[in-house]
Amino acid sequence: MSFDSSCQDPILPTSSNILHGGLTVFTAAIFITGEMAGTGLLALPKAMDQAGWYGMISTIVLCMLSGYCGIKLGECWTMLRQMNPVYCEEGSRSPFQVIATEGCGRVGNLFDNIPAHLPVCVWIIIVAVVLLGPCWLGTPKDSWPIAIGAMVCTAIACVFITISALVDYGKRGSTPPSEITFKSFSFSMGTMFFAWGGSAMFPTIQVDMRQPHRFHISVIISYIILLVFYVPVSIIGYSVYGASVKDNILANLPKNFLRYSVEILITGHLAMAFTIVLNPIFQGCEELTRVPKHFCWQRAALRSGIVLFLAFMAETIPHFGAILSFIGSSTVSILGFILPVFCYVLIKVRSTQLVHERFTETVFRVIPYWDIALLILSLIVGFFGAIASSYSSFSDLVNPHSYVKPCWLDPRSADSSNSTLF
Repeated sequence: MSFDSSCQDPILPTSSNILHGGLTVFTAAIFITGEMAGTGLLALPKAMDQAGWYGMISTIVLCMLSGYCGIKLGECWTMLRQMNPVYCEEGSRSPFQVIATEGCGRVGNLFDNIPAHLPVCVWIIIVAVVLLGPCWLGTPKDSWPIAIGAMVCTAIACVFITISALVDYGKRGSTPPSEITFKSFSFSMGTMFFAWGGSAMFPTIQVDMRQPHRFHISVIISYIILLVFYVPVSIIGYSVYGASVKDNILANLPKNFLRYSVEILITGHLAMAFTIVLNPIFQGCEELTRVPKHFCWQRAALRSGIVLFLAFMAETIPHFGAILSFIGSSTVSILGFILPVFCYVLIKVRSTQLVHERFTETVFRVIPYWDIALLILSLIVGFFGAIASSYSSFSDLVNPHSYVKPCWLDPRSADSSNSTLF
């Protein structure tokens, strides 16, 4: 296998392989942080209570393995750019699909305290309309202020949560933790996988970088920032509230300025992260329908249609948590831990395999032993996470009381947990 030298990313890159106007290493790190740090943060204290202090060990291990798999995913794209000049084209729309195909083949409670008491079903429509404009932005390099805003919202929210919990501790003391069982530990792993999921977005960010081969630096920076966000909230929330901690730690915080501020900040983060997370889907659909890469009415129409379709689904299934947990529990593990390993190994072998050399011989020749050990560990953790988190969410999936009537049958169905299907 020979490489096209015109597309190689050397240590000191020339101007020919730098994407002018693209994302810098630090801006890419902000995108990763803004995309990943969200509602999973609010559930980590409960995950800590379910797993005890072992949960902190799990958090650190998952952080390292998730970051490692993200780096390997970045190396997949770098190798493909070296193997095929086509992938050096500026503005590739579906890099994750390309990596998977080349590697594996084709095989909101914020408004409860606001005077405007509108039904949740109405807020779904309002939020969808408000988000239409930002969704028209092309690729990550066009929407970097949104990524900065998402990260800043999360950072301030973490500070406010920590302060509020410590103040509450001074008034009421701490609560003993829950007893740890295998079931509770499985539930905690599901939550932690959600918190460290999101690497499916990574290739889309890497494609827009000025120097895509330096993506690993962006991953390292972003994961350090995420640890700074996650660890204090997890430890303090668990230490203060113990067995009484809710699935969303905001429910434990006193109803004061700090809590309301966190609700606003997290909602702001979700609104901005919505644009970032959906960007790969937008670009993939535009690639299929051959929408021009510049801003045009076709882009606005297609992306608006996708957002409105999501709004319709939200109106049809207002309480989507059970379905989301079950589907996400497997896909997060597959996209974040399992698929990157397979793609990296297969692309690496494909690009370096000698004539008449066996697959395993190539693997042990081109991949260091410590790398192989980490790849195997990532696979084991990924499969365990998929099984454990799917097990923990299945009971909610089959529970009829997890669902309510569609909004078009009962406009206030989403406002009350008593308005169930049965």
